[in-house]
Amino acid sequence: AVVSTQSTGDIVLMSSALFAAKKLLRKELKRKLKNLTPETKKIENNIVAEKILNHAKYISSQNICVYVSLPEEVCTEEIIQDALKSKKKLFVPYFNKDDMFMVRIRDVEDYQGLPLDTYGVRQPRDYDEREQALATGIDLMLCPGLGFTQQGLRIGRGKGYYDNYLTKYEEHHGKMPHTIALAYSTQMMGELPITPSDRELDEVVCLL
Repeated sequence: AVVSTQSTGDIVLMSSALFAAKKLLRKELKRKLKNLTPETKKIENNIVAEKILNHAKYISSQNICVYVSLPEEVCTEEIIQDALKSKKKLFVPYFNKDDMFMVRIRDVEDYQGLPLDTYGVRQPRDYDEREQALATGIDLMLCPGLGFTQQGLRIGRGKGYYDNYLTKYEEHHGKMPHTIALAYSTQMMGELPITPSDRELDEVVCLL
């Protein structure tokens, strides 16, 4: 048996240090994203979208989850439009307080008719009446975030939406979907402060 030599106080201090490190890093990453020029974002958006649309996993996947991008995130508009026109089953996030649901968008007309939230992002309001990815099962999930490593480590905005959803999905299905993060090159880090609840992703797609 392995006997831990760490006291409860040591663990609390480590947790506090990780929390503080994450908070500082999020602030720095948000600053870097804010300083990206529209020209840089456009170039990297186009390259990342092209990489995804030509990715073997995307092409072979029938059921996919795609985030609807905020202005400071890698744009997913082209991917969403392609998925719908290719007749894939597309699921997008619905945020309800501290929980996230992935709900189906039927077609381009359905997507374009979604109301805008306070951030100007399309989000379905009738989420409880739509097909849910947790029940249906998914082949591929495209994830946002603030920072990433090439090994698939990720730091999000601190709400735990994607970490919690992936944990819930694994508990429900006994396996994970293939996960790919979309990143600007400025979001790539050599290492990240992580905790046991942080889920590692399969791939990170960026300009590099």
